[in-house]
Amino acid sequence: MGLYHDLKEYGESGFYPFHMPGHKRNLQSGCLSGLYQIDLTEIDGFDNLHCPESIIMNAQERAAQLYHSEETYYLINGSTSGILSAVSAVACGGDTLLIARNCHKAVYHAAFLNHMDLAYVYPEICEKYDIAGEITARQIKERLDAINPMRKVAGVVVTSPTYDGICSNIREIGDLVHQYGIPLIVDQAHGAHFGLHPLFPENAVCQGADLVIHSVHKTLAAPTQTALIHKNGLLVDSEKLRSYLCIYQSSSPSYPLMAGIDEAIRIAEDEGKERLSLLLDYRKELISHVAGCKYIRICPDTEPGKLVISVKGTSMTGQQLYDVLRRKYHLQMEMASGTYVLAILSMMDTKEGLKRLSKALCEIDKELYSLEIEKFLLVHSKKVPEKRLELWDSFLKTYEEEDLDCALGRIAAEFVNLYPPGIPLLVPGEVISAQFVDMIKEYQKKGYTVQGVNDKKVKVVV
Repeated sequence: MGLYHDLKEYGESGFYPFHMPGHKRNLQSGCLSGLYQIDLTEIDGFDNLHCPESIIMNAQERAAQLYHSEETYYLINGSTSGILSAVSAVACGGDTLLIARNCHKAVYHAAFLNHMDLAYVYPEICEKYDIAGEITARQIKERLDAINPMRKVAGVVVTSPTYDGICSNIREIGDLVHQYGIPLIVDQAHGAHFGLHPLFPENAVCQGADLVIHSVHKTLAAPTQTALIHKNGLLVDSEKLRSYLCIYQSSSPSYPLMAGIDEAIRIAEDEGKERLSLLLDYRKELISHVAGCKYIRICPDTEPGKLVISVKGTSMTGQQLYDVLRRKYHLQMEMASGTYVLAILSMMDTKEGLKRLSKALCEIDKELYSLEIEKFLLVHSKKVPEKRLELWDSFLKTYEEEDLDCALGRIAAEFVNLYPPGIPLLVPGEVISAQFVDMIKEYQKKGYTVQGVNDKKVKVVV
């Protein structure tokens, strides 16, 4: 019946709790009373996430079957804990980590914690829509061959799909890096729905990746902070991975969150294909309507779970479109960039929701006019910032806060991220350039959230 059923049944039983948590399942009224009834700890019969032998083990095995993985583990500290664990598990294999520069900040944090040197591969840019493209096996081979032979590459990390829904050929990349004896980690946080329908991409587990992280809360019907990590093959030590999962996850894992994962897996298994078929129909109808717009365009290159809605070259910025959709139409987008907004679609979307978005976009389009805007989006620039200190070294050094305009030539002591999506614009140890300062000013002028720059000040190494 599943973990939720077991928790609910126990909550309605006559057992009195002389154990944690402190609410003692004694909140009988209020909107959260049902949640407290299933909020248990590792009591008899309810297993232990860090050493599963019964119901949690069975739940993880169900998830492994869905994704065709050899081993699957629940994550209740989000994909972040999975990325930290994955990188840490391969770190013993070398001192260098080869990553796509547009990886999530958690990858950089993992490199910092493990004192690893970072080598970068930069995605191609889709100029028409101002989004980062795929990472290719050719790019990775060129970078691997260029790395100093005295430095051993412990692993390769690729994000696929990206935040914007662009996929890389994981099978080709996996085949390549395995020729070097290097494990491939795929941050597929935004692709937990992959492989559940033939018209969606295949998931990275089936494409040969060694470690794959899925955020089940991003595109499946699971609560926030839930995720999965899958392990396959012999290049990563299972015991080491499990040890790091114990380190990076709470020793008091949430049973409601684990029940949420289990229920999301059940829905995906029993109803996923049908629900995704309906979503494709809804999406197709929206695309058809928006195709009649004069200015607004939908990027055709993303996986079907993402909508990149572009207003590039018009009188409206991405942030303005985001604001209008939220304030006037009560449609909350996932993210705004300089020339587009991003919408996430999932198997839980409704026809009515996509119809509302379609109608809103067609109405907004009538108010637009052509306007060439200055190009300023440099998030995915191939200009490699100069590195003067190692990531972990600069992050731990004494720092001071300096006005952005006066920080030219100084060494960053803190990550600077545009959030969302949480991709570093500047990494500790890199030099603050005039290009970087101009970019940050432009983002702030446009109203975007820039983490790491407060009151126009940035942390620099003393």
